[in-house]
Amino acid sequence: MQMKQPNLIARNALLIYFVVSIGCSALIAWVSFATGNENISILIPLSPSILAILVTVLGFGRHGLSEMFRGRILGRLNVRWSLIALLLVPIVAAGALLTHSFFGGPPPGLRTTQLMPQVIVILLISLGEEIGWRGFALPRLQKRFSALNASLVLGLVWGFWHFPGYLIGTGVPMDMPFAVFLLWVVLATILITWVYNNTGGSILSAILMHSAANATFNYLPLLPEFTGQMTTFIIFLGLIFVVTVFVVVQADSLNKKRVWN
Repeated sequence: MQMKQPNLIARNALLIYFVVSIGCSALIAWVSFATGNENISILIPLSPSILAILVTVLGFGRHGLSEMFRGRILGRLNVRWSLIALLLVPIVAAGALLTHSFFGGPPPGLRTTQLMPQVIVILLISLGEEIGWRGFALPRLQKRFSALNASLVLGLVWGFWHFPGYLIGTGVPMDMPFAVFLLWVVLATILITWVYNNTGGSILSAILMHSAANATFNYLPLLPEFTGQMTTFIIFLGLIFVVTVFVVVQADSLNKKRVWN
C-alpha cells in the first residue's frame, strides 16, 4: 500500500509559517496606519498563534493539531521552573534599576500599580504569540538544529516580525533603536528555549516567561519612553546578556537537538 505523500504545506510548513507571519504583521500594520485606527494593530500579536493553528490544520489535519498540543501545554512544568519563568527577567530588571541608581540614576520603584487592563492585555499577547512561536515553530527548528541555533533563527524571525509594528509605533518600545530591541528579542528567545526545554516543551512555560517580561517592561521604569533615557535599559540588556551567556555555557539543553515524541 502506497503511503500518502505530505502536501505542499506540510513539506514547507515552517517556511510558509514564517513568511506568512511576517507578511500578516506587515499587512495589519499597514491597514492600521492607513486607516488611522491603532486598535487594529492589536491583531498583530494575536496572529502568530492563529496562523500556526491554520497552517497545522491545512498541512497536517486535525491529527496534526492534536499532536501540536498533546502533552505540551503543561509539559513537565513544575514549581521550580515556573518560578524561573516568572522571576528571572523581573529580578534582572530590578538589578539594573539598583545598579543605575547606585551610580546616580533615578531611584528604583514601580512605574505604575494599575492592574487592569494591563494584565489582560499582557496575557492575551503572550497567548496570541506563544502557541505559534514555541508551540509550532520551535519544535520544528529543534528537529533540524541545536537548541541554541534554533533559538537564534527564531529570535531573528520573532524580532523582524515586530518591525512593521515598529514602523508605525506599536508593539516595540518607543525611543529605542530597533537593533537594540532585536538584541533583546534574540537573548529572550534563548532564555525561553532554555526554560521550554527543561519543562518538556511546555507552552505554558513560554507564556509565563513572555508575560513576565512584558509585565516587567510595563511596571518597572526600564524603557526610554518612560524614563527619558536609554541607560537603564542598556544596563538591563547587559545583565541579560551575561545571564544568557552563563546559561548557554552551562546548559546542555541548549547544545543538542530536541525531537519531541
